[in-house]
Amino acid sequence: MASSKDTTKALSETRFTIDQINNKIFNRDSLPYLFHVDSIYLNISGKSTYSHSKIIINLQDKDSSYLWNGKDSVSFKRLKSIETTAEDGKTVKLYEFKANVHQQDPYLMSWSRVAQNYLITPVEQQKTILHGGKFITYYKSGTTIKASSSLSSDGKNWAPAIVSGLPATLKTSSIFSATNGPVSTVYAQDADSSMYKSADGLIWNKIASDYPVAAVYGKLPSASGEFAILAAVNDKGTLKFALTKDFATFAVKSALPSEDTFPTVDFSAASIENPSVFSAKYIILSGGKDKNNIVNNKLWIIHEKDGEITHLPEVSSISLQLSQLFLYDNNVYLMTYETGKNRLYYSEKYGLNWISGGANQALPDDFPGRMHASVITDSNNFIWIFGGESGAQAPITDVWRGRLNKLVK
Repeated sequence: MASSKDTTKALSETRFTIDQINNKIFNRDSLPYLFHVDSIYLNISGKSTYSHSKIIINLQDKDSSYLWNGKDSVSFKRLKSIETTAEDGKTVKLYEFKANVHQQDPYLMSWSRVAQNYLITPVEQQKTILHGGKFITYYKSGTTIKASSSLSSDGKNWAPAIVSGLPATLKTSSIFSATNGPVSTVYAQDADSSMYKSADGLIWNKIASDYPVAAVYGKLPSASGEFAILAAVNDKGTLKFALTKDFATFAVKSALPSEDTFPTVDFSAASIENPSVFSAKYIILSGGKDKNNIVNNKLWIIHEKDGEITHLPEVSSISLQLSQLFLYDNNVYLMTYETGKNRLYYSEKYGLNWISGGANQALPDDFPGRMHASVITDSNNFIWIFGGESGAQAPITDVWRGRLNKLVK
């Protein structure tokens, strides 16, 4: 089918299927949201040109029908069915016509508040992870590390979880889950640079490490495909990059860049591996402060090449402070905190440029602005936002969930 006024070329690129069993003609892939075209040209052919063969066009609304001459255009919105007569002049088959069009804007992000006040007060320094099919929120409550958990398919119903083996001085922002083959392990860093690990996220043990750990940046994809976590370790007074599988032993690399404010605390990180681009294996860092407590105003792209760690600083046109990086819809996303509100940006080039999500991807009006939130994406294409702090440093204890309409399964 082709249209007379289809400026988007959407219709000409859409395939229509003939269902001979149910006598239907339809398009499996829906046409774009708000798609409109006045009329179409049909291209219908059969096995014979025998004079008794004919095609009747049936229209909706006025319920009118006419014999199609093979040339005239047909009203697309009113097309109801196509009736064919075989060469015997008697056998008639009626095909119902159905044009599927997206009823919602596929680029609109829909949000809902899933839970509110789900943590037992007092609450300080939250961090939520996805581990073993559960969300686990860790937080400091007085001098104790507490936790609450929910099934990752739920997020509404939470239950207190008993945590053991973690010191009160733990850096809750450092907690993360890393998967190596079939095994997932949760790691955390203490204020004294020691590391802890847990199989279930609740029972923890201290790791005997070769070096004090200054920062943990996350899983670093590599060309070899070997599992490795990138960290910064203190090697006799010098902070150096190091690769590790378990935080017990390290392969120490070059020193962290000293000429720039390379972040070591309060940063956000995202590991990127694009299977369609062999070289696209990075860790991206935003925000945070360096070892001298100087604010980092750059985005850092980290890559392993020939056994060494390379690092490229990029100046951003938007504020990176108090930002949260995450991966979604095959893009890098950034949730910023600006003038008491959160905004979403995305990058199609690994953070080298940023595009505003605009009104379509705006957070709801009743979404409290926050910093230090946890942002997680799941296999059902949901974005989850957990807690954080308001501008007055007051804790926020709610859970939000959003998804692009085009990613609804």
